[in-house]
Amino acid sequence: MTDWGAVLSIPLIQNMFLATLAAAALCGVVGTLVVVKRIVFVSGGIAHTTFGGVGFAYWVQSTFLAFWFAPMLGAAIFGIAAAIILCIPSVSKRVREDSTIGVLWVVGMALGVIFMGLVDPASGVVPRSFESVLFGDVLLVSGGDLKIMVAVAVAVVAIIAFLYRDLQALTFDETHARLSGMNVLAMNVLLYVLIAVTCVLAMNVVGIILVIAMLTIPASIAGMVSDDLGETMAFSVAFAAVLSVVGLVAAIELDVSPGSSVTLCMGIAFIVAIAGKALASRLARPADA
Repeated sequence: MTDWGAVLSIPLIQNMFLATLAAAALCGVVGTLVVVKRIVFVSGGIAHTTFGGVGFAYWVQSTFLAFWFAPMLGAAIFGIAAAIILCIPSVSKRVREDSTIGVLWVVGMALGVIFMGLVDPASGVVPRSFESVLFGDVLLVSGGDLKIMVAVAVAVVAIIAFLYRDLQALTFDETHARLSGMNVLAMNVLLYVLIAVTCVLAMNVVGIILVIAMLTIPASIAGMVSDDLGETMAFSVAFAAVLSVVGLVAAIELDVSPGSSVTLCMGIAFIVAIAGKALASRLARPADA
């Protein structure tokens, strides 16, 4: 039986829970916009592109001894670059969006592998394993990383709160938003950049490959509960936080990967939510007749 008093007194475990909660809160808010606007595939492309930035950061550290160039910074640069490319009108007009996403996705992954392979061991730089980057290792989150995550999460949520009405119009009906005089291009760029930043923070918890789960599953479950955007965000944050904690507890008890455990818990919750909604609809049908 796990001695939770002793476990929770370990600084690394405390950082793990706090970092996961910060990522869950951010993904709950941003993920709602992603799900409502139906750009889950866009988020996946941006998330996977950040792998190139992680490898690039390690290569820069190794080649130029620029140890301040953290993998999180490299991931942010690549993710934001991908977000902007996806919003460039000349690109969207000439190439299908899904094709652009696919290219960014695979090129980002390939660059990450190449850059990590070019790291000189003599420089003293030791890149994280591919498994750690792709599937996450929240136990590696330091106190400094946690402070950055919380600060950025607060900043992103504040931006969304300030521009809530504009983002609401953009996600529900982009055509109407354009006709009403909104600068749709600028708002899309902002939204995609916020998604990129969210992916960078969440990958510290569940990794690049599984980050899409934190962005979409809680928001999708919340969408079954409420049609109001604000309420959906609130429910999404709550579901993300609860399921993340359950996943971490299960990971410690079973001694498995925290990121994978969190993702699996969210996946199971999604299946249960779908089944519950279907059952509720079937039970309510005779009463409506």
